[in-house]
Amino acid sequence: MKKKMLLIPLAVLLLSAMAAPALAKLDVGVEVGDWFKYEAQVTQWESEDPFLPDGYLGPLSLADNETNFILYNVTDITLGDGGDNVTFSITYDWKNGSITYGTSIENVSTANTGIFMIGANMTPGEMVSDEWDFFGLLTYPPRYINETIDFTNPNATRPTNVLEYDIDLGAPYTYKTYYDKATGIRLYYENWGDVPAMFTSAYIYTVKWELVDSSVDGLLIPDLTGPLLLLAAMSITIPIAILHSRKKAIHLK
Repeated sequence: MKKKMLLIPLAVLLLSAMAAPALAKLDVGVEVGDWFKYEAQVTQWESEDPFLPDGYLGPLSLADNETNFILYNVTDITLGDGGDNVTFSITYDWKNGSITYGTSIENVSTANTGIFMIGANMTPGEMVSDEWDFFGLLTYPPRYINETIDFTNPNATRPTNVLEYDIDLGAPYTYKTYYDKATGIRLYYENWGDVPAMFTSAYIYTVKWELVDSSVDGLLIPDLTGPLLLLAAMSITIPIAILHSRKKAIHLK
């Protein structure tokens, strides 16, 4: 496990080696002490190789598929080059019972190519990441908010910014991300790719991240396949049962 954990995803390599794009100041919508709990899962892996074979170098990591949850805690916010730096301490709760820790610093500006979080209160058409060039080999296009929707969860209905785009890095990739408008934090992330054989066999993957809990009031992505459906079923059957019992009582009278 440790050997695979040390492998750096290709996406991270590309981001770290980029020529820095222009910076545009964006507002930070989180505060020190805020925390965000995610569940991640690789929902598709089609390959001759097992998941993350030895020698794997690509956009996935073990944390995407072998954790119970990943907890991001805001520990610091400082002035940065072009935008505020938000420091997250990260807790990985693994399915094998172990817990590991990490740190991530997000610069909230249009240089934020990783786009874990974006500026607060952004509107459709605003740029969240500028164009950048990877040694003249690959060019990432600028990315913009597509639309703002009203997203309803069990706690509240909150304005939510949507970012969707396709990109070809020698293989096709698609990205779909929801961000809470007020905080700029990622609510939902889905990435699909069809990767040709390089260091390993060719593979097709889909990875998803969902926010399942948060310290921010009303900010939550529900598990639509589990307890929420059960709750919905109970909300339907309970009134029916009550109505049936009342009818039975009236009949007995």
